[in-house]
Amino acid sequence: MNVKNLTVIVLLIISLATKLNAQGFLHADGKNIVNGNGANVILKGIGTGNWMLMEGYMMKTEGVAGTQHEFEAKLTETIGVEKTKTFFNTWLVNHFTKTDVDSMKAWGFNSVRVAMHYKWFTLPIEQEPFAGNNTWVLTGFKMIDNLLDWCEANEMYLILDLHAAPGGQGKNADISDYDPTKPSLWESQANKDKTVALWKQLASRYSNEPWIGGYDLINETNWTFPEGNNSQMRQLYGRITDAIREVDKNHIIFIEGNSFANDHSGLTPPWGDNLVYSFHKYWSGTSSNDLDWIISLRNTHNVPLWMGESGENSNTWFTDFIATCETNNIGWSWWPVKKNGINNVLNVTLNKDYDNLVKYWKGEISVAPSAENAYKAVMQWAENHKIKNCRVQYDVIDAMMRQPHTNSVLPYKLHKLTNPIFFSDFDLGKNGFAYSDIDVAYYGGNWTAWNTGWELRNDGVDIEKCQDSEDITNGFNVGWTNTDEWMQYSLETDSTAIYKLIVRHASGAGGSKFHIEVNGAKVTGELSLPSTGGWQKWQTASFENIVVPAGKVRIKYVIDKEGSNLSYFNFAEPKSANSIEFKALAAKTSTDGSEVNIILNKEISSSEAEIQLSQFALKVDGASANIISVGKDSTSSNILILKFNTKVHSDNLITVSYDGNSVKSGSQNLRSFLNLEVENNTPLTHLIPGKIQAEDFYFNNGLSLEDCTDQFGGKNTGYAAPGEYLDYKVHVTRTGIYNLNYRVATENTTAGVIFQVGDGQTFAPVDTFMFSGTGGWQNWQTQSTEVWLEEGYYFIRILIKQGEHNLNWFNLDLLTTSKKVGIQTEIKIYPNPAKEILHVGFSNGISKNYRVELITMQGTVIKRLQKDSTNKISIDLNAVPNGSYLLKVSDFDESFVKKLVINK
Repeated sequence: MNVKNLTVIVLLIISLATKLNAQGFLHADGKNIVNGNGANVILKGIGTGNWMLMEGYMMKTEGVAGTQHEFEAKLTETIGVEKTKTFFNTWLVNHFTKTDVDSMKAWGFNSVRVAMHYKWFTLPIEQEPFAGNNTWVLTGFKMIDNLLDWCEANEMYLILDLHAAPGGQGKNADISDYDPTKPSLWESQANKDKTVALWKQLASRYSNEPWIGGYDLINETNWTFPEGNNSQMRQLYGRITDAIREVDKNHIIFIEGNSFANDHSGLTPPWGDNLVYSFHKYWSGTSSNDLDWIISLRNTHNVPLWMGESGENSNTWFTDFIATCETNNIGWSWWPVKKNGINNVLNVTLNKDYDNLVKYWKGEISVAPSAENAYKAVMQWAENHKIKNCRVQYDVIDAMMRQPHTNSVLPYKLHKLTNPIFFSDFDLGKNGFAYSDIDVAYYGGNWTAWNTGWELRNDGVDIEKCQDSEDITNGFNVGWTNTDEWMQYSLETDSTAIYKLIVRHASGAGGSKFHIEVNGAKVTGELSLPSTGGWQKWQTASFENIVVPAGKVRIKYVIDKEGSNLSYFNFAEPKSANSIEFKALAAKTSTDGSEVNIILNKEISSSEAEIQLSQFALKVDGASANIISVGKDSTSSNILILKFNTKVHSDNLITVSYDGNSVKSGSQNLRSFLNLEVENNTPLTHLIPGKIQAEDFYFNNGLSLEDCTDQFGGKNTGYAAPGEYLDYKVHVTRTGIYNLNYRVATENTTAGVIFQVGDGQTFAPVDTFMFSGTGGWQNWQTQSTEVWLEEGYYFIRILIKQGEHNLNWFNLDLLTTSKKVGIQTEIKIYPNPAKEILHVGFSNGISKNYRVELITMQGTVIKRLQKDSTNKISIDLNAVPNGSYLLKVSDFDESFVKKLVINK
């Protein structure tokens, strides 16, 4: 060997060693998963799904061949042994490749969870030549070797997941290839021994591979054990762990519970180092308190968590749950990477001949395909699973990787204003930002389809295949529209112009109504689309003189009355904007109520220095408001911004006027306007007296929303835990005593809330109310108390004191406006801040026996004293920690609360 070659080899070895040392092994460190440098790692992964283990729902054969062995038997019966082997070999080559991994990396994933079937690594115990032996099959090991190479090249972690253990680990047979005619994993010592041996073989092979992220020992056990506990799982997990640690002390071992990974009883405390507890989550709530049960396990045992499998839901659900996981320092892996469906990263085309073969197997069609045609059908099905033949669901990727961290929107496609813009190509982003739809996810209970047409995209907008005979189509239309839903489309225009709006529509009902907004301003009144005589009988409607400004524009199609299917729209026949006058289209407040945006139909050519503030007037409920400044929006050339310092609320009527000549578009003056009504976008202020739905909160700290079965349906809050709360912005129109009705459902007899009022930062307790049990989480009762409320704008907080309950709404009805005497004028509290002693002094001559309570900011009473015949109460604070507190003085008729600080 020459010196040059030797030098190259040495450099390669040094480079590899440096890389290995720099990266190190993924491992558990307290509650965190960290890399070799000690940096926290949040796994963002995806599961290989149907590749090494076929499941009936992904093969479209559920009900007739739900498991892999049933599918293989059915296919062998149809096309013979040899062609079935050819199909399986082709399937393994096509389904998941280096291109798939390269793509996952490019899209932002950092890990792959490979779902393994044991049969690709070793023989079933029934086929072993000698009982108790383990014959190793190279197919699976070579597949993992290749997959690891692909992951390493992309610096992605590979997590090995035994999805189908020897014998099958669950009664849900499809997901583990369980055959009830043979002994399961839990009924056979030989199967348990083979499982232990397989993991030792895998660990020995990959013990020094830093891009192996860990070993997920057994997927989704779902088995009722005769012992009535999980002791068999604990024993087998212990054996596997010991076997792995004989050959591999480097890698994480992931522990899933029973009941589809979520019952970890009997599997704690951890029995070794470098263990991570894994759970799965489908079709349920997405807030942080939905993870309280597993986070509690993490905190109790000081171990990391990994959400090893989730998916099969909407983009909204994906975004919300991934945000919750990452906020709580929990990595995740989605399921599956590809199938025929809209809610995975890669959508596989279902070829008609394969579909017909499956329908024949299910007895839905009577004509049997020939063996040759059936073979062609399954081979095409395998071909369709190559990534190059799949449709990439960019909306799903965006919902998983970008949207958990932002409310911003992106164009779904590059639109041109005068070209057809298909309604199904609305912006990428969250519900309420890129579109607005009523049904956006499935949270359990009665099935809710977020996309009723189940085509093209995984968002809440309902899309179906379009049967329009016109050449202009992308193959899809939006349907099942509801009033007040909308879609938004982002694009850029070269210049301000006047257009004809063209809409392609169909209606089997009475038609619909809509309006168009550009950059948040209405540029049309309410427009009508007539009935066309059928949901796929298409017509074109046109509307004149629509002004669209230059620059970046966001066009929103708002449904004012449902009743039409929508194919595309475009803006045709542009004309110069000079032919129409320069005028205001609309005005709206910012969400914080500090400014008013006036949207004009043309670009503003005047400089900010030329625009005269004195030519504008602003009124709030008829009273003049002080305008601080007037200027131009830096992002939109047709928007004026008025800043003012009058506090406004959602129930205020705001108007703006202009009379002058300082605002110009070219040579045109802005037409004067008087008392133009301003759209009030400040947070909802609830009028009291009145009813407040629980879900109409200003801020929610920790509670979940779920479907409500009470009269009129809607949502209710649930999973209430102590310290969580709901804030509501209110306008109490009259001072007085109010009857407070809670619409509540609970199985607990100790649930209760503290009713508080405050300015949004500081809150004072008004009433503590303990609910009576209603006998069920959807058994609704109205339970009542009384509270005193002062007139004004402020916040109500419903603070959870203890016990779990569901809340549908609460209602406040005025009982009496009897005035209180104002006891705060008769009391002196000193010193404040206080140290060792707090004094409460009463005016001479007060005969009432007031009660004095020292209360934490969370509503817990820590001191309670009763005024006697003296005029002073002294409270010993030596045992009370420093901090902010509330002092409440009350009798039967009235109360007074004051904030105080203890600083010793």
